[in-house]
Amino acid sequence: MRTRTPIVVSAILVIGVGAFFVGRASVSNGPVATTTSPTSIAVNTSFSPLSVDFSSLAIGWALGTTPCHGTSVCLSLSKTTDAGRSWTVSPLPQSLLHVADRRVDGRPSIQYDSLGNGQASQLNVRFANGDDGWIYGSLDVPFNVNGVNSYNIAPVLWSTHDGGHVWTSHPQSWIYRQSTILDLEATSHIVYLLALSKSLDVKLESSPVNRDHWRVAATKSLGIPAGGGELSGAIVLSGSRGWLIEGNNRGVSGSAQLSKSGTWVSWTPPCYSVGNSLSVPTAATANRLIAECQMGGYASPLSKSAPPGAKVGSTWLYQSENAGRTFTAVAQLGPNSENFGSTLAAPRPGTYVIARGTFPDLNLLASFDAGLTWSEVYAGNIAFMHFNSPNEGAALVAPYRGHNRLIMTFDGGHSWLPIPF
Repeated sequence: MRTRTPIVVSAILVIGVGAFFVGRASVSNGPVATTTSPTSIAVNTSFSPLSVDFSSLAIGWALGTTPCHGTSVCLSLSKTTDAGRSWTVSPLPQSLLHVADRRVDGRPSIQYDSLGNGQASQLNVRFANGDDGWIYGSLDVPFNVNGVNSYNIAPVLWSTHDGGHVWTSHPQSWIYRQSTILDLEATSHIVYLLALSKSLDVKLESSPVNRDHWRVAATKSLGIPAGGGELSGAIVLSGSRGWLIEGNNRGVSGSAQLSKSGTWVSWTPPCYSVGNSLSVPTAATANRLIAECQMGGYASPLSKSAPPGAKVGSTWLYQSENAGRTFTAVAQLGPNSENFGSTLAAPRPGTYVIARGTFPDLNLLASFDAGLTWSEVYAGNIAFMHFNSPNEGAALVAPYRGHNRLIMTFDGGHSWLPIPF
């Protein structure tokens, strides 16, 4: 039961998108394995988490930054084996730290962004189990064009298959150089990676979770937006089922569903009939999905399929009980799109937890009566939420300024507690 905030990358305007070649193998530029020290120490109290993932109720990982070298910050990885009660440092390879901590325009790459507001680069951590995990996303890198120094993002992919003792770099030569890995998610046996390709379409790769053997996954062609905001994409998995969706604020550019045979087939996304707004569904179970839908698409009127009384721009909660084949409206969430693509979860039937509000505060709201009434359960800018069970969930609070915080619930979303590192 996972819901993740999609990673975004600037959309590219392109005419004549390249074709998608099913079965083409990706080429790696040569993996580099690095053994890390087994020593574990208590996590610095100033640790600021960027990404958190729990592979079980007890075991979790947090990737973030910690103060170092006086006024700077450095990348750090922490692990818990007791559901967040205590954390220890899990060392990272020097080759990854060198890239993440490298100065870019006066800031560490992990902290730098091209907008100059000091937000961290887009690195994430995922673990399929206690041994197999990945660090992925992008880091800012300097480059020179005609003698002029500039900066841009570059994709990053590292893996471990022994619980973080050894991490291996896996450059994927097919990924567009100035982009990020949109998403990476794993079942118990297969890990999937979604990214923008050099042929300027979105591609999906897969590998067994216990080794690095990446190949293009069989799926329909996934295009990119012709304009508008950032390209974003997400993979949603539950048991043997899966869904993927990508696009931007002008709508969905591509979507697919994982079939029982293990191939990705055509799938109609949740909001297609009411404007095709980009909405990443959350899988409460393998059959039950929930999603937010904004009424009316980009420069489009209200659809005839909209719920009774709905108005253009209003946001509604939609639900599917048949693994995403059809979606029906549950309740109105707001009069307008306060938070496009907000974080959403359904830890148990009739319970919904959602991050909604206006920038810079996206507070956590919850309904425990199937969407009839809502109450605020945590005040703060929620950037990520993930339920490990009907009772246990984790969320990241990312204030506009200051350190990020991890909060957790152990009562199904009724109350949320700050977790110290």
